[in-house]
Amino acid sequence: MLRCTVKFCGGCNPRFDRGEAYGAVRTSLSDVASFSYPEDGMHYDVLLIVRGCTGCPYLYEDIDADHRIIIAEAGEVPAAVEQIRLLA
Repeated sequence: MLRCTVKFCGGCNPRFDRGEAYGAVRTSLSDVASFSYPEDGMHYDVLLIVRGCTGCPYLYEDIDADHRIIIAEAGEVPAAVEQIRLLA
């Protein structure tokens, strides 16, 4: 089971429900990944960054994760799910 964490960046796009996107990813990957909020000193297989736009460059380098996957709009959810599934 992959150990995953999530960070939400901004909220600058009110038309993109970031919480809904995160829920869809979690549900789709419940058989291969467990998600939690980041904890200091923990290592994660995947950091999922859910943004409201494509302009934010912040990658949360302070979080120890092997892979960083970014979602900036609802249409990117299926690709993110597939990317994470391929890591399992």
